[in-house]
Amino acid sequence: MARITFTLIGGGASSLAFIDAFTRHWQPRKHQDVILLVMEKKSVWGVGNAYADDSHSNLLNTQAGLISGLPGQPGDFMQWLNAYPFKWQPDFPNLSISTSTYAPRPLFGRYMQDRYHRVIRQAAEKNIFIVTVAASAAAIHPDNDTDGYTISTECGHRYFADAVILACGTHTKIMENAQPANKVFSSPYPVRSVVGAIDPQDDVTIVGARLSAIDMAIGLLEHGHQGKIRFRSRGGFFPSVRGTQGAYHNQFLSKRYIEQHYETLTLADLALLFHQELQHYRANFEDTPESVRFPTPPVHDFGRFLQDEIQRASGPRGWQAILYSANAALDVIWRKLTDAEKERALDTHWSNAMALRVSIPKVNAEKLLAAVQSGQLSYQMGSDAETPDDVIVYATGNARHLNQADSPLLNQMFASGLARCHPHGGLQILNETYQVLDSRGFAHASMFALGEITNGNFLFTSALDLIVEHASRCATSVIAAFTQPGPPTEDSNRTQEIGSEIK
Repeated sequence: MARITFTLIGGGASSLAFIDAFTRHWQPRKHQDVILLVMEKKSVWGVGNAYADDSHSNLLNTQAGLISGLPGQPGDFMQWLNAYPFKWQPDFPNLSISTSTYAPRPLFGRYMQDRYHRVIRQAAEKNIFIVTVAASAAAIHPDNDTDGYTISTECGHRYFADAVILACGTHTKIMENAQPANKVFSSPYPVRSVVGAIDPQDDVTIVGARLSAIDMAIGLLEHGHQGKIRFRSRGGFFPSVRGTQGAYHNQFLSKRYIEQHYETLTLADLALLFHQELQHYRANFEDTPESVRFPTPPVHDFGRFLQDEIQRASGPRGWQAILYSANAALDVIWRKLTDAEKERALDTHWSNAMALRVSIPKVNAEKLLAAVQSGQLSYQMGSDAETPDDVIVYATGNARHLNQADSPLLNQMFASGLARCHPHGGLQILNETYQVLDSRGFAHASMFALGEITNGNFLFTSALDLIVEHASRCATSVIAAFTQPGPPTEDSNRTQEIGSEIK
């Protein structure tokens, strides 16, 4: 009996999406088994950092009726909630959910765990056997006797794989130059643990003003924190509040339209396409009358900002629908931008763009506004605290540039030349095949990557619909590498040379 072993490093949403896609695309062969060994340090499968068991105040920013963990199954989350109440209601006894509810992320994590086990059962029907390993990968080494790799764990075990798929999600930044405080937390997660370690009377500064910072502030408020809470934002931006609009399919900011009309793109082109799209939306759908400016001005009056956002979010906000629909075209947009425009987008506009693109539920904005009006919560623009704080929580997001990541595995891969950093973030891969490039620019024949660690290639990879799409492409590429004959190679390190510089 022939056997092929693939090792997935990471057991979160990307891993689930990859296994589902691999199972659907794989054509079984007689006398051949496939082992998918999934290595996840947290011993929880399908969840990852995004949907971990944490404070119930951590909410999804997509309505329950619009989110699904599997492709081609819209509304699957709501169907699961209705079909299996016994799997979640005991831990969420007072929760009432409708299609428009912004559900707790830990509840969605419970759904993802259940779907993970369902995919495992489906895979077994094709002689694909999922083996879960509760361990953290520490190093990868090419196997000298085969075309595969040896993966070493932090606890000293070793596993052989014919192919490696890196699906290891987000990574915390190495914290440097921390501000003085009695207590310093490098991350707000898990929120309930950080909240439990903070004295209720302490004054808390949350460095950052995006979703993780909001999770921290809401977590403190929900647990009855009495001290002052302050957001400190370097850029001066804050997420918009999600309107009532439904799904929309772009006509101009779409993959097809851009491919047909543009050889290359500039940021000015994108602005023009956005305004064309907004005119089309307003001609065909109800919309909240508001002017849309970019770049938006920094937040100076936080209470007024929240009040305005809450009022606008009481109706449909077409520009938000357009930005979410643009997910499907992001890889094309990013590929067609020049390097200079990419640098300008990341250096000058990224924080502002993310504040618009990643919105928050109205219910969270209302909680924040109440805390502002009571005098407990404030917002400061700037990089340094005026005075030392009792507590500082760093909620500045994950490491986009992986040489700043707190990851022994990635550090080993870069140091050994097994991988190299992408100048725009993540590690370098081939866009079409998801093969990892080594330090010389050679593509590994049997090492692949997907998810957040590929954000330099694809710009934005954390939305669930994008995770599913990229996982499907990656699974197809992995299958092709092991079922389709390729050109012979003389390279002893199982890499194939790319004739031109990878952009």
